[in-house]
Amino acid sequence: MLVAAWRWLIEPRASIDKPEQRLQAGLLMAMLLVLMMLGLLSLTFSFLGLYSELDESRAEVAQFRWITLGAVLLLAVEYALSRTVYYPWAALMAVGTVLGSIFTVIIISPGVLAYVFFLVLGGVVASLFLSTRATAIVFIITFLGTFLLPTLASGYPASYNTYVHFFIVSIGTLVVLAASLRQHYLEQIDLQTQQLVLSEARLRDISVHDALTGLFNRRYLEESLTLELIRAGRKRWPVGLIMVDIDHFKRFNDTYGHAAGDAVLVQVGSFLRAHVRESDITCRYGGEEFVLILPEAPLKITQLRARIMQWDVQQLHLEYQGRALEAVTLSLGVAGFPEHGTTMETMLEAADTALYRAKREGRNRVVVASRETARTIE
Repeated sequence: MLVAAWRWLIEPRASIDKPEQRLQAGLLMAMLLVLMMLGLLSLTFSFLGLYSELDESRAEVAQFRWITLGAVLLLAVEYALSRTVYYPWAALMAVGTVLGSIFTVIIISPGVLAYVFFLVLGGVVASLFLSTRATAIVFIITFLGTFLLPTLASGYPASYNTYVHFFIVSIGTLVVLAASLRQHYLEQIDLQTQQLVLSEARLRDISVHDALTGLFNRRYLEESLTLELIRAGRKRWPVGLIMVDIDHFKRFNDTYGHAAGDAVLVQVGSFLRAHVRESDITCRYGGEEFVLILPEAPLKITQLRARIMQWDVQQLHLEYQGRALEAVTLSLGVAGFPEHGTTMETMLEAADTALYRAKREGRNRVVVASRETARTIE
């Protein structure tokens, strides 16, 4: 139960979605919780008199208690802020809290050299959660702040500063270098992640698109039609399906060459895509055959769309390398959900059967599938 509670306490919000940001926010919350617990533990020991043997006077001990209490309260506020998307501000405030507390302790008790060396903690905390530039600025502020200690803290030995400055510069240089390397590696990881996402998107695009026409391929057709029929069955709306074949396409290849035939496929594919809605799906089924999925289109509307395509394609001006090609005609088979099938296989079979009949009856026509007799639209 304690482990589960701890995980909940350091779990970033769902709005922080990048892995490295979630890790950073979680570490920040964990650090703030640990610092709060250490502060509360220090207050408890102080009230129990466990620090009575130290050299500090009672007045100094009382002041330390107030400083610790103030730091704990500030850390609590910063922890609450770290659970939001503004966690970088919480990190910046945490650095200020650590530095401010240590400087205050030194001013109250200037004779203890050990306290002075804790000044590097602010920069160390900054290196974990802030940028390299911000970390360097924190160390510079810390370095400059030590010059004011002899003025602010009476009794602070000026001779300390030589050792303190050397210590801060040495540790600061190492920490800034480490922060720079960390930021560089994080940027590289982020870049590689972006490249991986783009590569996956390109592979996905290649896997569902026909390389020649740019239309969706047969794989995407089968996936999309299956999903559309499931959705249509649940919502009780129609789905139209049109299977298209370019008449006498072999003649184009034999007369003008296969490159010209490819150009015809590209231009006819663009023509079909332009004759449907953006929500419709245009696919190259294979060879010179195309399939169009029309979600929410009743059979009569699908039939009308097919008829318009049959008319308009004859006005399409085809060309290859500046040379005009002869006009094409289309044979189209129309099927509708739920009239002619309720599955991807039965719908494609119904449209294919209607297309086959259109070709058999002379091509350049639209045939609507029927369970019994196909109806031809002249």
